[in-house]
Amino acid sequence: MPPRNQQKESNSESESKGTLTSRAANKARNAVAAAAQLELLSKHIHSNGPRDKPAIQALELYTLDENSLQKYKKRYNISVPEMQTLSENILCSEIGKKSSSHKKATMVNKVSKPEFVNSVQKHFSLMNVRENEVIASFLYRVKHQDKEFKLTF
Repeated sequence: MPPRNQQKESNSESESKGTLTSRAANKARNAVAAAAQLELLSKHIHSNGPRDKPAIQALELYTLDENSLQKYKKRYNISVPEMQTLSENILCSEIGKKSSSHKKATMVNKVSKPEFVNSVQKHFSLMNVRENEVIASFLYRVKHQDKEFKLTF
């Protein structure tokens, strides 16, 4: 009879490490499952709350051309003097003041583009917007955008 404190030797190495192999296999399976779950969540869940939304870009009116800004001014009757054109801006420089064209031009009550844009930006920011009217107007224009083209032919 063998002594009690002696262990019986196993036939194979895998039998002796049976518990370790199953733990390692479980750990590997869990890691694969966690990676698959993260991939699934990143693919199908885009927002986890209000802080997760991208910031809305502000409208940069300075990038608009002068013609569009003038149309906005005319449409909403903003009381701002006319904007200087590029040629008028050049004539207001030191070299331009010495030319004969400067003497002929009348620079009555005109402002530079940054000043004009600031006043238009102020008006745009303070204007109240009714979302229902904006959406209805947008949908109407999209639906009827080709009417003018169809009527001409």
